[in-house]
Amino acid sequence: MNRLPEWLPEPLRYSDYNGQWERFLAKVYAIFVRDFKDSRAFYEHKPVVYDTRVSDGKEEGFWHLVSYQDRDRGERLFDFRRCERIPWPRSMIDHAQDPNLSVWEDIKRTETRILIWFEAMDYLVVLARKPRAVILITAYCTDRNHTRIKLRKERQLARKRQAPPT
Repeated sequence: MNRLPEWLPEPLRYSDYNGQWERFLAKVYAIFVRDFKDSRAFYEHKPVVYDTRVSDGKEEGFWHLVSYQDRDRGERLFDFRRCERIPWPRSMIDHAQDPNLSVWEDIKRTETRILIWFEAMDYLVVLARKPRAVILITAYCTDRNHTRIKLRKERQLARKRQAPPT
């Protein structure tokens, strides 16, 4: 792994919990609570909010940070790498101006997505811009080559759109 900037916390390690999944999950959720429920994150002076609907005793916003949708099974499955990196989304939002991060907007049909990518650490935070707030959509590892290629293309297109005409 690359060297972490001082503002980025060390990831958790499931191996430190000796296979005790419930204990590990409790720690992962406690970090989510600390970073997004007990304190408020801001992006460009707007509060960062998340999906507060509850499923299996925890907010949907939490599940979107630690699991992925398995299309074959039709259910969400835990991603240990996402769980281990749960300390990162808040830190990346708080330090979005850091030169280690690439930040760009991707305009979809009905909303503008803000992508905060720590390319060297293969990790992406996705937000959605709304008039009065920014919604935390998801965060995930970007260590698959096709994902990196896609993100690099999106970033390049966004930068071209934002560049002043010559």
